[in-house]
Amino acid sequence: MLISMVDKSETSPTITEDGIIVRAELEHLRKAAELVLFEYDEIVEKRDGQRSSVIGTIETGDTLIFREDIDLFPAEIVAIKIWENLWYVISTSEIPPSGFPTTKDAMRAGEAEAKRLKRIKEFFEKDAGIKTEDVTEWKPDKRADADRILGLISSATKKWVH
Repeated sequence: MLISMVDKSETSPTITEDGIIVRAELEHLRKAAELVLFEYDEIVEKRDGQRSSVIGTIETGDTLIFREDIDLFPAEIVAIKIWENLWYVISTSEIPPSGFPTTKDAMRAGEAEAKRLKRIKEFFEKDAGIKTEDVTEWKPDKRADADRILGLISSATKKWVH
């Protein structure tokens, strides 16, 4: 998460790179992941935390993880299904248990995450003709479902956005 370094008295901080909201089919998500990850594994994490390969349907609240197939700091594209074909898409990297060796390594990882998310957004909007919205500006269409959907987004942000 990047926060602008502008004095708060002039303007409020701008939060970017938290993720995007996109209405897309599973195949579009796969194509987006293929653009930004070299080789990857596709995993579904159910709401109860159990992980498995992608077989069958993905339910609302489930997380689809495209995890780069490398040993050191693998990149991940994480797509949380928040409603029917509505997804919250995040670019992240696995953080080593002891943290990144240097601040420079952490900054590089953050920059790479931002570039991957930017490329994914460009793919959806330009190549696939699918509108995306920054998660910080997105509002649910149906008021009745808003609390549940915003709860899913909040939980996913806490878990996946570093």
